[in-house]
Amino acid sequence: MRKIKHHKDRKNSANTVLASPVLSDLWLQKLWPLLLTVFFLLAPLFVVSSYTPDGRLFCTLYDLPKNYFIATFIPLFGLLYSFYLYQKPATIKPVSNFICSNMGVKIYLLLLLAMALSITQAMVIQAGIYHFIDYLLLGILCLILAQLFQQNRLRWVVVYTLLLALLIFAVLGLLQFFGFKIPFLLPILGPASTFGYRNPAAHFIAMVIPFVIFASGRHWFLWRHSRNSLQLVFFIVFAILAAGALALLFMNYSRVAIMALLAEVLVVPFFWFMSRKRDVENNKSRARRWLRLVTITSLLLIVVVSLIMAFPNSRRRVESSFKKFQQGGVSRLLEFRYYHWGNSLMIIKEHPVLGVGLGNWRFNYPLYYKSFAPDPTFNYNVQVRKTHNDYLQLAAECGIPALVLFLILWGRQFYLLRYSTTADDDGEDWRLPILASLTAFSVIMFFSFPMQMAYSRMFCFFLLALGEARAWPALLK
Repeated sequence: MRKIKHHKDRKNSANTVLASPVLSDLWLQKLWPLLLTVFFLLAPLFVVSSYTPDGRLFCTLYDLPKNYFIATFIPLFGLLYSFYLYQKPATIKPVSNFICSNMGVKIYLLLLLAMALSITQAMVIQAGIYHFIDYLLLGILCLILAQLFQQNRLRWVVVYTLLLALLIFAVLGLLQFFGFKIPFLLPILGPASTFGYRNPAAHFIAMVIPFVIFASGRHWFLWRHSRNSLQLVFFIVFAILAAGALALLFMNYSRVAIMALLAEVLVVPFFWFMSRKRDVENNKSRARRWLRLVTITSLLLIVVVSLIMAFPNSRRRVESSFKKFQQGGVSRLLEFRYYHWGNSLMIIKEHPVLGVGLGNWRFNYPLYYKSFAPDPTFNYNVQVRKTHNDYLQLAAECGIPALVLFLILWGRQFYLLRYSTTADDDGEDWRLPILASLTAFSVIMFFSFPMQMAYSRMFCFFLLALGEARAWPALLK
C-alpha cells in the first residue's frame, strides 16, 4: 500500500511540474528561442559531402540535405508545440481562433486540396505524394511560426539568426571567390557557398538582405535615442554585413537577383512614402516629400548601377542581356526560358483544371517539348526538370484554380501591409523588410524556381507566417 501511494505521489508531482508557470516561462525565455535559432541557422547551411576511400572530395549534395533537415525538423516543432499547448492550456483558444478565423489558413487549405486532386492526374504518383507531404509540413510550420511571431522578441531571434547564417554563408562564398578551397564544398564556379551554384545563392542574399538593413536601421535609431556605443557597434557590423552580402550578390552576377534588388529599390521607398500620413493642406510639404522620394530612389538606383559597373561579371551579364534584346527581342533575351514557358503553356492549355499532377512537370515535359517550339536545350543528354517560372509550373502541375489560389494567398500578404504597426511590434515597422522580401521573391518566382528549392520554399512560408502574425492583432479588431 505504501508503494502504491508513493507511486501516485510521484505521478501527481510530475503533472504539477508540467503545468507549472516556471516551465511555461522556460519555454518562452529559453526553449523556443533555442529551437528557432537552431532551425534558421542550419537550414541554409546544411550540406552533405562524400569522399573517395583515399579521402578526396568528389560529391557534395546541397538541396536534398536541406529538404530532409527541414522536413525532419517540422514534426519535432509540431510535437514540441503540441506539448507546449498541453502545458499551457490558456493558449489553446487563441490558436484555435487563429486557425478557424484566419482567411490565409482557409485559402491555403483550398490550395492543398487542389494539389491533392491534381495527384489523381499524375504520371508518377509517388512524386506527387512526396511534394504534397512537403507542402503539408510547411503549412504546419507556417501555423506554428505565425503563433510564435506574435511575440516581437521571437521575430528578432529569427532575424538575428538569419543574419548569422548569412554571415557564415558570405564568408564561405568570399573564400571560394578568391580561390580558397573549402574542405566540404566542391570547387564550383562562382561564390555559391552552401547553395551549390550561383543563382540560388544570389537569390538567398536578395531575400535576406532587407532584414539585414532593417536590423541595422533598428540599432541606428536605438543609438540615436540612447547614445549607447554598443548600439553604434551593432549598426556598423550590420552595415558591413549588408555591404559584404551585396558584393557577393554581384559576384554571382545573377540577372534575376539583380532584377529582384532593383524591384526592392523601386517599391520600398514608394511604399514608405505612401504609408506616411499625407498633409493635404500644405502643398509645399507635399512637394518636399515627393522630392525626397525621388531623391532617395535615385540614390539607391545609383548605388545598384554602380555595383553592377564595379563587378566585371555583372556588367558583362547586363550588357549581354541588352545586346540579346536588341538582336532578337524578348525571345532572345529569355533564352531557354522562352521554350520552357511556351511549352508549359501548351501543357496548361490541355490540362487547365487539374494539371498533370503535383511534382510531375518534369515527367510530362518530354511529351510537350515541341508543342510550342522545339526546345534546343532538351535532348538525350540534357533533361529539363524545371520551368524557370514557378507560376507557370504550379498552373501546369495543379491547374489554373491552384494558381489563382496561390496568387490570392500571396497577394494577401501585400494587402496586409495596409495595416500599420501594432502594440506587439514595439513601434518597429516590420512592413518594410516584409515588403522588400516579398517583392524580391515575387520577381525570382517569375524567372526562376525558388519554390522547387528546399530552403527558398521554406523561406516563402516564413514570410507568410511573419505577415500573418504581424497583421493578426489588427484583423481581430
